[in-house]
Amino acid sequence: MGFQQGLSGLSAASKQLDVIGNNIANGSTIGFKGSRVEFGDLYARSLASASTQAGTNTQAGVGVQVLAVSQQFQQGNITTTNNPLDMAISGNGFYRLTSENTGNGGIEAFSRNGEFKLDKEGYIVNNGYYLNGYQMVNGVKTGAEQPLQVSTINSGIAKATGAVGERGIDWSFNLNGGAAVIDPAVKPFDPLDASTYSYTSGAKFYDNYGNVHTVSVYFARRASTTDPVVPATVPPSTLDVNNWDVYHSVDGTLVAGAPTQVKFDQSGQLTAWSDNIITIAADTSAASAHPAFDIDFTNSTQYSGDYSVSRQVAGGYPAGKFTGIGADSAGVIYANYTNGVTEPIGQITLYNFSNIQGLVPNGNNRWLYSSDAGARSMADPNSGGMGYIKPSALEESNVDTTTELVNMIVAQRYYQANAQTIKTQDTIMQTLLNLR
Repeated sequence: MGFQQGLSGLSAASKQLDVIGNNIANGSTIGFKGSRVEFGDLYARSLASASTQAGTNTQAGVGVQVLAVSQQFQQGNITTTNNPLDMAISGNGFYRLTSENTGNGGIEAFSRNGEFKLDKEGYIVNNGYYLNGYQMVNGVKTGAEQPLQVSTINSGIAKATGAVGERGIDWSFNLNGGAAVIDPAVKPFDPLDASTYSYTSGAKFYDNYGNVHTVSVYFARRASTTDPVVPATVPPSTLDVNNWDVYHSVDGTLVAGAPTQVKFDQSGQLTAWSDNIITIAADTSAASAHPAFDIDFTNSTQYSGDYSVSRQVAGGYPAGKFTGIGADSAGVIYANYTNGVTEPIGQITLYNFSNIQGLVPNGNNRWLYSSDAGARSMADPNSGGMGYIKPSALEESNVDTTTELVNMIVAQRYYQANAQTIKTQDTIMQTLLNLR
């Protein structure tokens, strides 16, 4: 027995205790991946040391060496938080981070740590590094991959009712089938005289600047009559319809022209030949410009009971102030505004590698790319083999503290045993030196 074996064992055990201690120290570090020590035995061999007898080998080993400190990238537990910018990766992939916010400038790093924040310029950052992805305009990715930024100063852009991509007003109601008939020859319609109409209500809409306006509708029940436009093929039982004249005003100003007619059959349903849409003309004035839009009364009914509105949904919205951001499982980052608008402003990209063991730890929960990591792949979250993003959540360290404590006891015994071999060798040497 020589000192070489014991010394190498002490060195290996010391390295193992270092790794175990580092794992335990990072048991609460978000996105941390634990490591293990891998050992290999040592032999001092030469042609001269080979035995002359075939099939025998009497050479003893000369100790142990540390082959590698191998990272273990298995998934850590995911825990929920109250921060919408916390994002955990469930499955494969790493966030791409850069040390500078100018395109691909600075140091490139990769991380599983999803503790993100907004800096003063609106960039999404983690420990001083910038999260990368694609900016989005009108929900479409644009430009090259870059640090993601959201404006925290500008208001959410207003959109007029009836603008491109926006509806007019969907307005469904029930008119009382037992309401009194109002003869327009006796009581001509007057918005200031409630006896000249049966019901009224209003809805809000928006102009191009986000200013709010009001459109009011007035329903006046008219005498039942035979509709002159009923096709001849319609059964006579359906010809006894109930007619309502619908007048409307915008911001208190009555819109001139003939009223719209809303017509119901004997079962209280809108008839197929009824005119159930009011068109609000475009306003070109500089003060309150808005495009034309329709008020659609489809799905309205005429049953017994009081007048009631079952649906009133207007398109468009006013300008809004930024309130915060969030994300979805596909890594799309949304800006939220006080007007209720949620606008997609960017999408995170995830990276993976053919050999993730080849990534180089760089501290602060980051890894650097090296050629040992092999080919890299990039894809949106939840696609291309990448995991999905869980917002308002974090991936905990994958270190099992209980297992590490047991490993520490084993490593301690291993260290003590190697120290004992040195002590035994020392005793033998003393015996030899004391021979007379």
